[in-house]
Amino acid sequence: MKTTRRDFLRLASLGLILPLTTRSYCGEQDGEWRFGIVPDTQWGREMKAPFYGTSIHIIEAINAEMIRQKVDFVLQVGDLVELSSAIAFQTRAKHNKSLSDAGIKFYPVRGNHDSVKISSVEQFKAAFPNLPGTKGNGGSSPNLPNAEGMTYSFTHKNGKFILLDTFPLVDDGSKNGKAYTIGDYQSWINSQLTQTDHQFAIVLAHKNLLGQNHKDNVFSDNEKNQNSHPEIQNNFFSCLQDNHVKYFISGHDHLYHRSRIKSPKGNAELQQIICGSAAHKFYLPQKPFLERETSIVKELNRIGFMIASVNHDQVKYTYYSTAPFGKVQAEPNWEIRDSCGYEFKSQKLL
Repeated sequence: MKTTRRDFLRLASLGLILPLTTRSYCGEQDGEWRFGIVPDTQWGREMKAPFYGTSIHIIEAINAEMIRQKVDFVLQVGDLVELSSAIAFQTRAKHNKSLSDAGIKFYPVRGNHDSVKISSVEQFKAAFPNLPGTKGNGGSSPNLPNAEGMTYSFTHKNGKFILLDTFPLVDDGSKNGKAYTIGDYQSWINSQLTQTDHQFAIVLAHKNLLGQNHKDNVFSDNEKNQNSHPEIQNNFFSCLQDNHVKYFISGHDHLYHRSRIKSPKGNAELQQIICGSAAHKFYLPQKPFLERETSIVKELNRIGFMIASVNHDQVKYTYYSTAPFGKVQAEPNWEIRDSCGYEFKSQKLL
């Protein structure tokens, strides 16, 4: 397969290109377990039923691969639909039937397209009930009005998973409602990561630490200043670094990008993975890019998802992608395009 510079960019310093072949799954070995991560599935709002603003054929194809690889659960980093509505969320939920039939749970968090109206909170909860942080369903949510099951954490085996909703959750009488900031969540994030109920943790949200295309981020909607709220950023970076969280995973940009990002103060660093696009929509990188970010791997204009494999004291994240499709059912050729991870005990990156 010919790969153009625009389609797939890798820094020469990496020194290695992974084989572009679909990994054969050999079954669980030595207690290995897996989970999946899906990027934005919003479809064009011009599409009529049965789409309702969500990429149903892409979802079904990705679900099939999640089932084939026997993941325990699937996470989605927001923008499930093009325009939030009860029918759109229900349509997105309906196309998880193959997962639920296979005993695979689905854990979503909202994106900006999922939160255009304050009514989307109740619509989202109705379509995806019984999420962690809600009464009787385990997990944890911040002790803030309407945050239950919207921003939440849960543990599974030896991992902890924290999903952050930074969109309006409270009807305060304004047009868009009130959203909580990372600063509002920080004490709860600290409490979750300092617990001894996990060996590794990841933190996910829809918006990025620093975007390739979008210049708003998880800390601020200010597209002119990516360093907005530096103290909140510094505290967040330091908290994750101090608690050995190596990766922050996000969506929003409809491209794949893995990079190292320093806090504004420069004393803490995380790897960020913008985990691609699971829809027909793709964006290109746009300046400005900040010097505190170092790009590692970038891929554009392809549909993708991630599988994480946990084995003994290691977690490995593998990114798969394929050529664009989506208006009809397809059997895509998923190819490995990036892989990264680390050892829990040594904290050594793989």
